Amino acid sequence: MSPRHFLSWKPLFYQVFLPVFRQLGPRRCDAILSILGRVIITLWPSRGMELTQAIDRADRALDAGWDREAVRRDLASSLPQFAARDYLLDGLDEATALGRFDVEGEETLQAALKLGRGAIIVGSHLGGHVAGLHWLYRRGVPLRVLVQRPNHVSSYLQSKFDEPNAHPQRHMFLKRGLPPCQAVDRMLRAHAALRDGLAIYFTGDIPWEGPNTRPGRLLGRETEFLSVWADLAALTKAPVFLLLNKHLPGGRYRLSLEPLGVLRPGEEGLAVAQFLARLDAEIVSNPSEAVAHLLWHHYNPSEIAAKPSRKPKPRPAPMIVDHHIETKSHEVEVNAVSSPPH
Repeated sequence: MSPRHFLSWKPLFYQVFLPVFRQLGPRRCDAILSILGRVIITLWPSRGMELTQAIDRADRALDAGWDREAVRRDLASSLPQFAARDYLLDGLDEATALGRFDVEGEETLQAALKLGRGAIIVGSHLGGHVAGLHWLYRRGVPLRVLVQRPNHVSSYLQSKFDEPNAHPQRHMFLKRGLPPCQAVDRMLRAHAALRDGLAIYFTGDIPWEGPNTRPGRLLGRETEFLSVWADLAALTKAPVFLLLNKHLPGGRYRLSLEPLGVLRPGEEGLAVAQFLARLDAEIVSNPSEAVAHLLWHHYNPSEIAAKPSRKPKPRPAPMIVDHHIETKSHEVEVNAVSSPPH
């Protein structure tokens, strides 16, 4: 264990504070986390200034018309809630954990899965996105995730990730610097899982340079976004669902599964644009849920511009192969899935 580990706030937060707070019940825990967030920006003025600058930048980009002080207060309260990920659901029985969620759209997803074509679920970094995965597993959705393995998640979620089955999740995680052969393997595994009727979860708000991207606009900035989910959707004809999971007072969540339909070849770019527009609208309506989008450098144009551009080395373009589908017009280059952000 490195010395940096002991200097980090994470061991204290995840291994000491959250287990204690969880025992106090959802309402008290939620109240304590909210107070903790406001204390942080009071004790660390530089953090408070960072919040103010992020709010002003997003307000101008989205023409949101926010009340700066109100948004700043709510965003500060959300910082520890966002960082808690799904820890506060750990150790609960099924009924208690699922009872924390108000859910819309589950019936539509389950009906789609019964058709046997699988489903593509596109999430984002908005709100309680990790807790949304927790709910999907708890509800028995046959789920595989094509993202980096999340750090600092509940023991329940870790156990689901390591569960042995016909499509092992441990062989589907992405990571930085993934060799091309392993990237191809991930795509083939995702394709096979969809053909076996499983649901595949992607994160759709990842700015990216390279193949498998589509242009999009988020927070007023035009850039390229990783669009593997749209490529697979058009290729496999699996129905697509947008997942949003937002925090509610008292330690509860509002989770929605919105059907985006079945994509036809050529509609990938439109689907990406619609997804990002929906995300923009959620950020305008619920800025306190946009901790990642307002504060992470991936979404900060000034920080991105300051970083030197790294051009990927040209490589051949591997394809997802399905002997039932003509794939020449649906090339899926895998360089893009080698290292997305968390």
